[in-house]
Amino acid sequence: MKPETAAGEELKSFVQEYPGATTCVVIGAVQPEWREQLSRARAVLWCADERDCAAGAPAVAGERMHFFPLAGASLAQWSEALVRFVRLDARRLPSVFVAAAEADDDERRRAPFVAVVVDELREQHRGRVTRQQDGFRWQQHVLANLSRYTRRPLPSEWRGALAGLPAAVCGAGPSLDLSAPRLGAGQEGCVVFAADSALRTLARHGVRVDFAVSIDVAKLPEKCLPETGELPGRVVLSAVSPAGWSERVGKERVHFVSSRQITTDWLAKSGVPAPALASAENCGVTALELARWLGCAPIFLFGLDLALSGRQRHTGAADASIYVRSGFDAAQEFSKVPGNWEERVSTHAPGDWRALNARLASFPAGSVFNVNDRGARLENATPVRPDAWTPPEACAKAERLALLARGGADAPAPAAATAALAELRACGRRLLATTPELRRALAARGPEAVAVALRPVLADPAFGRALGGFALKLMPHLLPPTEGDADFWRGLLDEFEALAIALESVG
Repeated sequence: MKPETAAGEELKSFVQEYPGATTCVVIGAVQPEWREQLSRARAVLWCADERDCAAGAPAVAGERMHFFPLAGASLAQWSEALVRFVRLDARRLPSVFVAAAEADDDERRRAPFVAVVVDELREQHRGRVTRQQDGFRWQQHVLANLSRYTRRPLPSEWRGALAGLPAAVCGAGPSLDLSAPRLGAGQEGCVVFAADSALRTLARHGVRVDFAVSIDVAKLPEKCLPETGELPGRVVLSAVSPAGWSERVGKERVHFVSSRQITTDWLAKSGVPAPALASAENCGVTALELARWLGCAPIFLFGLDLALSGRQRHTGAADASIYVRSGFDAAQEFSKVPGNWEERVSTHAPGDWRALNARLASFPAGSVFNVNDRGARLENATPVRPDAWTPPEACAKAERLALLARGGADAPAPAAATAALAELRACGRRLLATTPELRRALAARGPEAVAVALRPVLADPAFGRALGGFALKLMPHLLPPTEGDADFWRGLLDEFEALAIALESVG
């Protein structure tokens, strides 16, 4: 998203319109052809320097105008201003207007600010779409897991328990098809950690997984676990993981990490101890943090490509259906980042790549090795081609892993958990009692009447924390003007009622 031109031609301005946008972001001088559209905007964020201002400001005044001076500003300040501005419309992202730079120096100075807009709006879009797609399932899974979550947290006494043991941390990137056989030959020398979608590829090559990590709402165990062979020694879940994992692998293998969910955050504030380790951006990175937290070193990364192989994003044995709702489109244009063995590679996850680099920066130098024949280059991780990787010598990992069982039994439910679960059950009864009235309002007076009736419900903190992620899905639809037909609102009420029923029996 930036002005482009053929050699020798004058640079042209760039516009990216968002359907139905009520706000606009402008970078650079306001072009005459933009003025009418900008004048109709509910709010405009204008990033400009003195020369841009000389051409005239957008025709908006007062609180509608949000000016950000380009001169002397940092990218962090711009990012913060952009995030605040985007929140003005909870439903639609802003349209973006970028003026061509008059000189190369201007374009070099402006380009990073444009890149921040591109990346932030991509993340905002993904977050908003995810809340609408998964908000109900998040809370459905949280409620189904809640009792186990309070009784099977990752034990704090495990911290550092595997100090000195090497670790292999496996993601599900395409390179795992090549590197898994190499790991299979050297697995006795390291503790094996794996993202859920890497399990089938590892099983095909005889790799026994000591810790599997599944923290995503969409990763069903039947689509990740090997069809035959050994189950992972232990499975680490989050509150939003499908409840079926505990049934498929046995609750004695399962432990939970913490995650930022409204209901579980409230439990922690209410005196229920949160698990000792938090989930990270994805399963592979959470597995990496788990290995570090347990004390493993050195750490060898397998299949953490964070880049495409051609148009392929995951290992061949992974069930592609688990990525259907991820928004991945193999035909789209992808960001380019530095590669391990190529100058630049395409990545479908630039945000995850940056976040992982930030995490790796805190690891001791020389402690992380990226065993990969392709993929994005990772900071503070030494790239090693799979055929050049020397596996560590066999270690006494079985004995050390066996010691973890002493701290792996069910913890008694804290008294605070008993009280909190009782409060959630009471909320469920009250929410269920309101459902018939909401359905009558929809039938008699339409969606707007339901939106009006739901506003005080969502304004009640007790109901907000009981509905959790679903409340985040619902809230944008309660803002005027009311949108969506009767069928859409009927679907929301069906989900509302299902969660009320789940709350009634939680724990």
